[in-house]
Amino acid sequence: MKLLKYVLSVIIIVLVSCSKKDDNTNSPMVTETFYKGMDLSFQSELEDYNVPYKDANGNAVELLDFVKSKGTNLIRLKLWHTPQDGQNSLEDVKSYAQRIKTKEMNFLLDFHYSDFWADPGTQTPPAAWQNLEIEDLKAAIYNYTKNVVQQLKAQNTLPEIIQIGNETDSGFLWDYGKVWNEFNDNWVNYADLVTEAIRAVREVDTEGKVKIMLHHSSVENSIYFFNELQTYNLDFDIIGLSYYPQFQTKDLDVVASKLNTLATTFDKEILMVEVAYPFTLQWNDNLTNYIGSINQTIPEFAPTPQGQKAYLEWLINTIKNIPNNKGIGFCYWAPDWVAFNGNETTSTNGTSWENQCVFDFNLKALPILDAFNTN
Repeated sequence: MKLLKYVLSVIIIVLVSCSKKDDNTNSPMVTETFYKGMDLSFQSELEDYNVPYKDANGNAVELLDFVKSKGTNLIRLKLWHTPQDGQNSLEDVKSYAQRIKTKEMNFLLDFHYSDFWADPGTQTPPAAWQNLEIEDLKAAIYNYTKNVVQQLKAQNTLPEIIQIGNETDSGFLWDYGKVWNEFNDNWVNYADLVTEAIRAVREVDTEGKVKIMLHHSSVENSIYFFNELQTYNLDFDIIGLSYYPQFQTKDLDVVASKLNTLATTFDKEILMVEVAYPFTLQWNDNLTNYIGSINQTIPEFAPTPQGQKAYLEWLINTIKNIPNNKGIGFCYWAPDWVAFNGNETTSTNGTSWENQCVFDFNLKALPILDAFNTN
């Protein structure tokens, strides 16, 4: 009889314990997603050419299915307001976003707030917004952002992450929101414009599913930028960073130190939203590449297929070791922007990026893709 009571007591304890675990949504067993992303914004253009991507054995693959099978779980798409060439329009983004969601992958939307490329040296407002008064521009950015997010929500492709501006080190929507050189005292206008964009997202995302990201182009120089924004208490969740060694420090200790300082100073998640590394210093078309010299690379990682893979493995480990679990992942920029339809002297479809892609000059998958399978 005593034995029966003991057994029943144990069963009750186990059942109660399991019930508590099921009810506790904050259980430490629940882990956040570590993003292993790719920016595939060029696909809306490249798919018109039927680029024959292949696996490592030379078998033809469908790009989105293939990169998902290799571990990619986040796709980033850039959005231009009214692009003259028709690429990266809202219709392009909506169409590809449906494919991303069909594959059960996460979606990152990159608002450039321009009709073309926006980066630290170029932040041209859309033609439709030029010559507006500042108050009218605030209304324009709010209405535009809200309309885009509403359309994405209506087709069930609400992004997991929305990026307010692209590499906005110097502000955006120049000169309204410029915070560089003679406009260094213009932070309040930049903050006001960002606030209107964020407000639009939050109003559409009533369930709080979307995380807001602000994006700086430099790991080593970003602390100043986010310090300046502290005063304005902007409602954002993620610090987005670019890291291209040809433009930034090649000292790996400096990179890790700056990331750690950002995490402990600002209490925001950190996403390395633009990264890339060469597998060769050669080229496969008639355009000059962004990296073509050994002096532009990191000494620890040779510009070879294995060196490219080792670079990404180091980066993943560095991100995962950011204090307080603030490192949430990376996004490889333009892994698909290959040269094709000709050789280095005859190609009419050139790219300045083919030696930093994840496919070689025969369009076969490189070893770096194995690094995406990390947990």
